[in-house]
Amino acid sequence: MRFGIISDIHANSEALIAVLGALDGLGVDRILCLGDIVGYGPDPDICVEKVLKRSAAVVRGNHDKAAAGLLDLAWFNRMARQAALWTRGAMNPANLRLVRDLPQGPREVGEGVLICHGTPYDEDEYLMESRAATRSYAYLDENHPDVRICLHGHTHQPIVIARRPGEKPQVHVWKERTDLEPGVTYLINPGSVGQPRDGIELASFGILDTVGRAYKNLRAAYPISDTEKKILSAGLPAELAYRLEHGR
Repeated sequence: MRFGIISDIHANSEALIAVLGALDGLGVDRILCLGDIVGYGPDPDICVEKVLKRSAAVVRGNHDKAAAGLLDLAWFNRMARQAALWTRGAMNPANLRLVRDLPQGPREVGEGVLICHGTPYDEDEYLMESRAATRSYAYLDENHPDVRICLHGHTHQPIVIARRPGEKPQVHVWKERTDLEPGVTYLINPGSVGQPRDGIELASFGILDTVGRAYKNLRAAYPISDTEKKILSAGLPAELAYRLEHGR
């Protein structure tokens, strides 16, 4: 099975369209979305409709919950809070209901693969350091012992963490291809489609090949200036536009 992996679209329709086009050209069997379809960006309705139409499985993210009124906005910074309130008011009510009904992760999707937004044990936790990785592996061992690949988002930074039997987890910051070894359990983040934060402005996504035993992290160019103009025109914080140019 070849899975296309997308996460953290953040209502950036130009980036999403570019990534979906790339996945079509690369030939994937199923698309999996790891959450945060909306928030920050200017096109929540378009992104919700396209993601739900194209994805075989989706989990919600914290910005999805915030837009749907399921998360206390006091936890958000000023920009995120303003964007969540704008999104809530701008969206088609039917699409907002779809966002409100998005399932909570983690979800097993077959082929020994599990999807979540933050970590498998907490959808809002950032998986960025060794403690969170250790807790994630402990959770998988206890609750999903047959899972060998846990796909997660939330940090906007692509990363692969591998744990071999009897060893500590090994972190591999971005590289294009990872060969998946038998008996190894992986935590994989494809980065962000709509708001990358690893210093590369291109939309980030992944392809997981469970038959060929490989994961690829890929990038797609999109017209950033078009998205910037929409953000500014909508009255969203200007920093949400300008950060796209720098992948921060």
